[in-house]
Amino acid sequence: MAITKDKKVNLIKEYVQDLQEAKNLVIIKQSGLPVSTDTEVRKNIRDESGKFNVIRKRLFLRALKEAGYPEIDLDQMSWSAVAVYAKWDEYAPLKVINKYLKSFQKDKDSTASFEFMLWYFDGERKDSDYVNELANIPSRDELLSKLVRLFNYPVQSLTSVLDQIAKKKAESTDSTQIQEKEKTSADLGETPVAENTEVLATESTESTQTEPTESVQTESVEDSTE
Repeated sequence: MAITKDKKVNLIKEYVQDLQEAKNLVIIKQSGLPVSTDTEVRKNIRDESGKFNVIRKRLFLRALKEAGYPEIDLDQMSWSAVAVYAKWDEYAPLKVINKYLKSFQKDKDSTASFEFMLWYFDGERKDSDYVNELANIPSRDELLSKLVRLFNYPVQSLTSVLDQIAKKKAESTDSTQIQEKEKTSADLGETPVAENTEVLATESTESTQTEPTESVQTESVEDSTE
């Protein structure tokens, strides 16, 4: 769609300002990107203090020259081009694009695609191979996270071992206490039974010994009376 001369001038100024404020710039080739995904990518780039901008190539090339960037030929940009500016973290916006790029590649039904084409850092231009390698290098936060996990792993392992030892010790103690209780209960249950048996046996013997004496005394009394 044709735009007015004033609009072109304003676009070039906007491009120049973005280029001068950016710490680096990535130019990517895009195709088949749904509107919803485009909106999502833009938001994620903004969250990383970056900017995702579909560019008008002729005007953008003029802006590159005005901003002091190495020039490129229009023939090198014969595709729908997007400029991704990093205004704070030099690599964060690049990581966002790389995440979507891999997601599109994994989804066989997806028609969307991203492809790294050029990268400008400190005014120096790099090719797509360089950008791809850089995009797959872990970020500072990712490296720190891995380092923390490495430091925590021995501590977590030791904690796990100590926890297992404590559990086994507790189980052993519980088992010993149960056995002692069972033994004590058994001892207490057997003693009264033995004592009662002895008492009953004694009483029975005494009773048996006493009864004949009473009978003899009775007979003696009767004989005396007669």
